[in-house]
Amino acid sequence: GVIPYEPVPFQWARRHEALLAAHRDWGLCGLMESHHFAWWPSVVNELAKWAYWRPHVSAEDMIERLARREFGPEGGPFAVQAWREWSEAILDYVPTNEDQYGPFRVGPAYPLLFADEEIGFPCADYAHFGSRILKTNYQPHDPSIVDGEIDCLTALASRWEQGMAAMDRAVEAAPERKRVECRRMQGLSGFVLCCVRTTINVKRWWQLRQELAAADAGEVEDVLERLAALAEAEIDNTRAALPLVEADSRLGWEPSMEYMADPAHLEWKIDQVRRVIDVELAAYRRD
Repeated sequence: GVIPYEPVPFQWARRHEALLAAHRDWGLCGLMESHHFAWWPSVVNELAKWAYWRPHVSAEDMIERLARREFGPEGGPFAVQAWREWSEAILDYVPTNEDQYGPFRVGPAYPLLFADEEIGFPCADYAHFGSRILKTNYQPHDPSIVDGEIDCLTALASRWEQGMAAMDRAVEAAPERKRVECRRMQGLSGFVLCCVRTTINVKRWWQLRQELAAADAGEVEDVLERLAALAEAEIDNTRAALPLVEADSRLGWEPSMEYMADPAHLEWKIDQVRRVIDVELAAYRRD
């Protein structure tokens, strides 16, 4: 979605090794790696370059070298620890079409809808796709696995936070002259966590809406209270993303959509969810 790259070098290394094996075993000679050029420079770009270079350097060795270069000799080991945690956390990512065209596309700018219908998502009129590749009304293709998706993403978020703690230590230990760039990695990781939390909240929101539709008169108020509490939590999550996108203009941007999770979009989302709480849920209570 709207991040410059996924800071999971050990997972990227597994991909590189699989592609090299396909070249060796099956004669793979080319592939479409991505729709857009990835953000450069980044440790992921450099790791990919060295993966396909001769003489061969192991991914483990190259990742350690890159960490020392970016974070210094004291901070480097903590950066490697963070990247390792994130590379394991990402294995719990569940790739679904509704998430790709939904909350994982625009992260914490994704709205929470109470009415069962799409709403317009603001975008630049000069964008190639803009919001035309976004579905604002989240609908799972297989409702029976939503609980499992939430469990996986919750595990992802928990391990991601462990990596963030290691990255905090890496930044603290980095030489002063390197800390501005080191903090970009710190901010990127925080923004990814906001994206994951939004997706979890969107799935729980959908479940509560289904519960509300099936509730009898004595259960409605309890479900509405839980919807309001979840919406407040998502507003807090969106607010947590604001200083991150303000500090790093790479965050919230995607080449074919332009800015979709910049401060303006995040404020729009906060206002949208606040209206759901104050107006739409209140109207449902009265009715």
